[in-house]
Amino acid sequence: MNTEGIALKILEILSPVLLAALTWAAAKLAQLIRAKVRSEYLRQVLVRVDEAVFTAVKDLQQSVVEEIKAASADGKITDEEKKRIKERALTSVRSHLGAKGISEVGAILGLEAGALDGFLSSKVEAAVHDLRRATMANGAPPREPAVPLAPAPAA
Repeated sequence: MNTEGIALKILEILSPVLLAALTWAAAKLAQLIRAKVRSEYLRQVLVRVDEAVFTAVKDLQQSVVEEIKAASADGKITDEEKKRIKERALTSVRSHLGAKGISEVGAILGLEAGALDGFLSSKVEAAVHDLRRATMANGAPPREPAVPLAPAPAA
């Protein structure tokens, strides 16, 4: 047997192994692409939630809270007024996201309706806190939500 014949025999024997390796590599690549797409979609949904919450809180701060503080004798907001303002903020967030957005956020995070309301309520509280801190720090409210728009680099 000559060298050509030996090379063909080796190729004939190794071709199933090479084909299996190529199939495995293609499957792994597909998994990586799916994971990247899902991660990016999740990030975009969370950014949209943060933007909706921040917009609702800023809107209510400018339109409602300032009026109530000015109308109040001591410049403070009562607990009942705080609850009412928070409910308006949650209603505004739900309106910004829409029914489909709310259901997708719940599905992506694996939250049922009650838990999703708690999640949104926490986001509103955090946005109010951030707005207060920013206002006290420099006298003007921030213009962007405190959300990273790009994933943190791997260490």
